[in-house]
Amino acid sequence: MKNIILWILLALIWSSSFLAIKLGVEDIAPFTLVAIRMIISTLIIVSILRIKSLKLPRDMRSWVIMIIIGLSGSIIPFVLISYGEIYVQSGLAALLMGITPIITVLFAPLVHEDETLTLKALFGVFIGILGLLVLITPSALTQIGAHFLGQIAILVAALLYAFSTLFVRKYARLPVLVISAGSMISATILIVILALIIDNPFAMAMPSNSSIIAVIYLGIFPTAIATLIYFYLISRVGAARISMINFVVPVVGVILGALFLDERFSLNVFIALLMIIFAVYLVAKKPKKRFQNTSDK
Repeated sequence: MKNIILWILLALIWSSSFLAIKLGVEDIAPFTLVAIRMIISTLIIVSILRIKSLKLPRDMRSWVIMIIIGLSGSIIPFVLISYGEIYVQSGLAALLMGITPIITVLFAPLVHEDETLTLKALFGVFIGILGLLVLITPSALTQIGAHFLGQIAILVAALLYAFSTLFVRKYARLPVLVISAGSMISATILIVILALIIDNPFAMAMPSNSSIIAVIYLGIFPTAIATLIYFYLISRVGAARISMINFVVPVVGVILGALFLDERFSLNVFIALLMIIFAVYLVAKKPKKRFQNTSDK
């Protein structure tokens, strides 16, 4: 029951991040937005690490793993999504993330022995790809430019999340707080340097209150708290099952965008939404108990 509650909480937090990012990028450049949310998150996680009297590893292998996790699971997809949402509605961005569980479940059996791929899952992958084509093809045909590139940026972020989920499940063996802190520290150092070089944030105008609140929310909830829950669950529920969170993300993301940002979506987006939800259901559904403990610890 605890894993189920945490899974639902993580799904809701991640769903809300697209709305917050959309508000944030109205006045804050993408690299700076990511840098601020990473700084806030890192301070929180490192503080908890110190309170728990845990220490970071010193061996090179652990730091290489944490750096890869920080890059593929945090700063690169964060920047891509932030850039994409300059041009793409928050609900559409959430919908595009529906590719993550499809890719995760497709490749999970190649990486983890306890993950399986059925004919039903393969059919789901096919439906999911069709759904994405239905979603992005109208923009590709009518507007080859910033809007289309924004969609592609978010799709690449989704692929990175899939890679990160599989990578974490296979190689992350340190305590949750340690690997969270290590990946956050390494990622934060890099993104701060990039933000200073690319965005020159100190020359930017003071952002609006809504953007400031949005970036603070992003640092506390979708980054710090979500990271801790994610690393806690990944070894307990498996890569495929945790990827099912993206079954909820498109639905909640579209709803939040419509409620708070007055976003509208066309018929092709609605059709793609239904197709991707159905695809994720097919590829992620297991005959055995969904939250069976798969950890051998």
